[in-house]
Amino acid sequence: MVPLVVVDGHNLLFRAAFGFPTPIKSRSGVDRTAIFGFFAIARKAALEIGDAEWVVFFDGLQGTASRLAEHEEYKAQRVLKDPTIFTAMPDIKAGLDALQIRWIEQETYEADDLISTLVTDEAQKGRDIYIMSTDKDFYQLVSQTTRILNTARKREQWIIQHEDILTQFGIAPAQWCDFRALTGDPSDNIKGIAGIGPRTAARLLADGLQLEELAASGRLSKALEAKVLDSWEKIQLNRRLLKMRYITNPVLSTLTTGTITSWPPAKDVLNQLQLWD
Repeated sequence: MVPLVVVDGHNLLFRAAFGFPTPIKSRSGVDRTAIFGFFAIARKAALEIGDAEWVVFFDGLQGTASRLAEHEEYKAQRVLKDPTIFTAMPDIKAGLDALQIRWIEQETYEADDLISTLVTDEAQKGRDIYIMSTDKDFYQLVSQTTRILNTARKREQWIIQHEDILTQFGIAPAQWCDFRALTGDPSDNIKGIAGIGPRTAARLLADGLQLEELAASGRLSKALEAKVLDSWEKIQLNRRLLKMRYITNPVLSTLTTGTITSWPPAKDVLNQLQLWD
């Protein structure tokens, strides 16, 4: 069974649109940076992984609605300075179709939850999986067979494994949401508990401890115990917002069947779509 590479599509789009030092334009002067970058970065990753099956997920327009209903400030800080990058989306999807690379976007779901569902199902089969994203939220899905593929890092650090998370943060991937519930997650506009930074959170959760075990663990000083108890509802809300969800969705069951795809150079994709002129 070949590896599965699951792409966080909007994450890759943002990297493509804003990650190049100069704009990439067609011969007629049309800015093609976002679409060129999307396929160029994906190809770079594909050359690292080798033969694999690829699936790309995009956020639905109403994907954050369920979490916003719980916390109105969820991702509220993400005000896009240049919304014109989304004009590249139809061309990116057309390019994926031309390459027979499957993609999915469903109106009421964030890509994270769709990815989580597919990864959970495929991991149960013992399949090697790579999640292509710079978003640390995906650390919660890392296991002995599921890894993060982040080509924004140094080449020798592209692949992030279970042991890397344990070494860097002092917690297991399965504790990621507990860890972030305490420290907060600025990228999602989730505020942590005052006085609990990454080191303190790692110490409190050492050896696999879960949030529910903190009060009886003896690890909380009086000051910390008061903060945790006073903020307990907020901590639980933080964890619910951060935890990726499993979705019963018949569309996902057919996504990993089909042809194993290799990625051509980005210029060839643009030529095929007649976007290079």
